[in-house]
Amino acid sequence: MILKNKRIAILGAGGLGVCAALELAQRGYQVDLFEKHSEPIRKASFVNEGKIHLGFIYALDKDLFTARQMLVGAVHFISNLKRWISIQPEELISTPFNYCNHKGSLADAEELALHYQKCSQIFDEVSKRFGKKYLDLEDKIFSRKLSKSEMEDIVNPEFMEDVFITNEYSVEPRRIASLLREALYQEPKIELHLNSAVQKVERIGTNFRVHYSQSDQVFREDYDEVVNCTWNNLLQIDQTMGIEPLYNWSFRYKFGNKVLVPFQAEDFPSCTMVQGPFGDCVNFKDRGGFFSWYPIGRTGWSEGKNPPEWDKMYSEEERFDIFQRSFEELKQRVPALKGLQFPNEKVDPVGGVIFALGNTDVDNSSSKLHTRHEVGVRSFDGYHSVNTGKYTLIPLLALQVANRIDGKDETNEKTTGIHYHRHLQ
Repeated sequence: MILKNKRIAILGAGGLGVCAALELAQRGYQVDLFEKHSEPIRKASFVNEGKIHLGFIYALDKDLFTARQMLVGAVHFISNLKRWISIQPEELISTPFNYCNHKGSLADAEELALHYQKCSQIFDEVSKRFGKKYLDLEDKIFSRKLSKSEMEDIVNPEFMEDVFITNEYSVEPRRIASLLREALYQEPKIELHLNSAVQKVERIGTNFRVHYSQSDQVFREDYDEVVNCTWNNLLQIDQTMGIEPLYNWSFRYKFGNKVLVPFQAEDFPSCTMVQGPFGDCVNFKDRGGFFSWYPIGRTGWSEGKNPPEWDKMYSEEERFDIFQRSFEELKQRVPALKGLQFPNEKVDPVGGVIFALGNTDVDNSSSKLHTRHEVGVRSFDGYHSVNTGKYTLIPLLALQVANRIDGKDETNEKTTGIHYHRHLQ
């Protein structure tokens, strides 16, 4: 391989930063990867529910821009990951999701059924265009509204209007994080700077100077191109370059509670409760379960450019209390959860930051949080700011970052695997 004469800095060693670094290293670039924590991929890309979205959850985006974007990401998710790690999706997926329309939902069953049908049609177009399956497993996606008797086998009808069974899945994000970390540590063309908090980036002629701190000392390094995918600190670092967000934004802190014991597929169903501020339970079978109840688990909200250090604000006792109260709410709605038994020490009640454009919460039908299509890479003459949007999009966006740095033509969808409704510059 011919090494390319360009120094690249990637800010943030979450899922996107690591995937982009691995792709650039494969193409012959030397990459410096900065991470303010002590280990890569330990925050948002580690603690989320791992859902590989088919657009179903975005039923309030009537233009279907978000559904299309998620579907493009979904068909590329596994095939792009296989560029960097060895992965067998059938070993990582959850049981299929039931979409449970909660009483007080922002959409009725007829609206949901129509949206899900449109998602299936878009999937057929996307799958054909790229010649790819969903998770390399499914060549069709579907949803079916259950009868009332079928529904009562899954949820408590006191809380739910309708249930749709689908073939949407989550992948276990902690296992994927582990595999990506292994690949990162074995790649000699990537220099990983841990415990390194980037303070600012400035343009020096045609180059960029990255200022970062380690152990109360400040260092500076110059690079040809810089990629900002720091998530929590995205807006703060962008601002040092004079770059502002497209419009109003919010940071949320949400608990995604993992129970680290093996389950059987029949122990409880994977459920997403829609449409609004509800929750999820995800059965990863022998890789455990994920449980989140939004009204209790969404404990932080910020509209500042530098959100609070929420991870440091909760004691172990407070975290476990949030888990217990969330799990009690879920048990009322999914009766099978009442039969689960696990020791307290196997519960990992962790929170993660969600960054999104929009500053009204999901209980509002017009909230921008019900969309995720205005995400992706914004490039400014060698400085690239990346709003990941959702976990589903990480492998797709990693290739887009690499293609921008490599100077490849992104208009060729067959080559890049990239197609967005709105291409941000």
